Amino acid sequence: MTSARGTALSNRAIALIGLLLLVIAATCTTVLLWQFGDDRPATRSRLEALKVAGTIVVAAGGLVALWLAARKQRSTELEFSRQLQADEASQLDAAERRITELYTKAADQLGSDKAPVRLAGLYALERVGIGAPDQRATIMNVICAYLRMPNTPPDPRANGEDDTYERRLQEQQVRVTAQRIVVRHLSTLLDADGRNDNRWQRINVDLTNADLQNADLGQTDLTDAAFAEADLSGARLTSSILAHAKFTNATLVRADLSNAQALRAQFTNADLSGANLSGATLSDADFRGARLTGADLSHANLRGADFTDADLTGAVMDDVVK
Repeated sequence: MTSARGTALSNRAIALIGLLLLVIAATCTTVLLWQFGDDRPATRSRLEALKVAGTIVVAAGGLVALWLAARKQRSTELEFSRQLQADEASQLDAAERRITELYTKAADQLGSDKAPVRLAGLYALERVGIGAPDQRATIMNVICAYLRMPNTPPDPRANGEDDTYERRLQEQQVRVTAQRIVVRHLSTLLDADGRNDNRWQRINVDLTNADLQNADLGQTDLTDAAFAEADLSGARLTSSILAHAKFTNATLVRADLSNAQALRAQFTNADLSGANLSGATLSDADFRGARLTGADLSHANLRGADFTDADLTGAVMDDVVK
């Protein structure tokens, strides 16, 4: 970008322009005097020549003044544009620094040993994602990473006065909140106007080896999600989109996948004992080596599904589509 200083005329250039105008005036005067005929009085001829030459010089000076004014206007516009871009860049840097600070603070809160602080960190991350769409994938990855961390659920048979029991119970609530944030922004539900303003687009979920017992992930878009070796016992995945999702070696005992869209999902060696798969779309799904004892597959679409070495003992398969 050319600055105002770079377009300014030097004193030498101004002197040359003035000298050029004088040369033009002298040349015009000489030519006009030479062109006037002898039939006119000499004094009158000279006066007319000087008048015409003066008019030409004034016109030339006016053109130069107009050119200089145009250069000044252009210089002002360039300087204003440069300043505007600098201000925009400064505002963008300030916004990015603010987002980075909020993100860093929220991530630090997730590492706190106090459950309320961890909860605040989760909600802070969600707020950053709402205000900064380009950060949503990163924030979702952080929340999923938190859910992948080792966890020991509280034992209902433990003494309620035990500090360990209370800490585990609080941690369970933090994890439920994290799950709800994931569901809230990947939900397939639409409002009365057919919109979903909370939906975060193009988000891949990695919950490999996560503890998701009794999690409520119903009506959620989990396309290409990774649940390998995750514990989804008793989890609810009703009407969720699970196309290409990976459940390899996952535990889905008594999980509810009714009406789920699990096209080409991978359930290799997964434990789906007692799972509800009724009405689910399982076209081209991979169930090789899976355990489906007592599972409900009634009305499911099993066209192209691979059940090689799968255990279907006691499975209900009424009115399935093959």
